Amino acid sequence: MLAKKIAISAALILSIAGSGLGSISAHASNVQDTYWHNEYRLWDQNDNTPSRQKYDTTSYYNRTDNISGYNNYIRIWAALADGTAVNQDHAYNTYEGQVLYLWNLAVERYGSGVSVRINSTSTKWLSASGVWSPDSV
Repeated sequence: MLAKKIAISAALILSIAGSGLGSISAHASNVQDTYWHNEYRLWDQNDNTPSRQKYDTTSYYNRTDNISGYNNYIRIWAALADGTAVNQDHAYNTYEGQVLYLWNLAVERYGSGVSVRINSTSTKWLSASGVWSPDSV
């Protein structure tokens, strides 16, 4: 009798596990690249990427494809869609052709699905472009 109860219990556990009822669902990361183009002028030295939703605790991904001029860079950091910094003083100089992974606390502080962007600044008159994603692999 005890063996029969164990066999039935084991079959029930295996069927629940196999059906997916015992699994935890997770939202897919938002890792597709989005194009950005920013302009920096003496009277307006700040710009940002378009906003996107962030789902996991990974770094933001940024690839800077073009910066006008020679040996120029822009300074970038992680922010919420409203511009609030979530970088805890982690900011990066990015040059043409460079890939960076930006440290952030967006999901840890505001939850999965929060809208985020990359803030940037330059003290020079220039333009820059590239791609970014809020979640990285």
